[in-house]
Amino acid sequence: MTENYHAWFEGKELTTDWTSRYFPTWASLLAPRRSEPLEVLEIGSWEGRSAIFFLRYLENCRLTCIDTFAGSSEHLLTPRWSAQIPNIEARFDSNLAEFGGRVEKLKETSTRALASLLTQNRCFDLIYVDGSHHSADVQSDAVLSWPMVRERGIIVFDDYEWPLSETAIERPKPGIDGFLLTRHGKYRELHRGYQLIIEKTSS
Repeated sequence: MTENYHAWFEGKELTTDWTSRYFPTWASLLAPRRSEPLEVLEIGSWEGRSAIFFLRYLENCRLTCIDTFAGSSEHLLTPRWSAQIPNIEARFDSNLAEFGGRVEKLKETSTRALASLLTQNRCFDLIYVDGSHHSADVQSDAVLSWPMVRERGIIVFDDYEWPLSETAIERPKPGIDGFLLTRHGKYRELHRGYQLIIEKTSS
């Protein structure tokens, strides 16, 4: 069945679309577990477009969203994005309101929020890493997230091929690659492109 993703966003207030091109890939990979009561963690939510996808496609899931809602350096330096920042959190709240108790919002840096989730012994079946574009930050998010990923759990790394930093070492790719080197034999790769998607096979 072909999903009408466009209809899922009718009536929502969204000023950007950085994610819908990935929906068919996500849907294909998640289809076998679509009806399960999955626990999903999203690092970086912005106005909630990807969150809406997960909540619609995985209709029995619960979603935890981490974001400061203060934007990043790229947002602050780009006028069309920086102008949106004062209203981002309000848009997120409005766009996700219909999902009620299925959504948990953590307004924190990813480091603080992930550390808190670890101390609570939280576990997740799907983690979407889409926060900072800096290599060290992405690697930190991966390291802190890994213990919370259940076996068979999926990690989606956004911006794997992000090209905009002046030097390659500042981009997400080196941080992700460095993390994966330390987990050799404990995951399998599901997809490689602008995003990198893996499945955890052992701890």
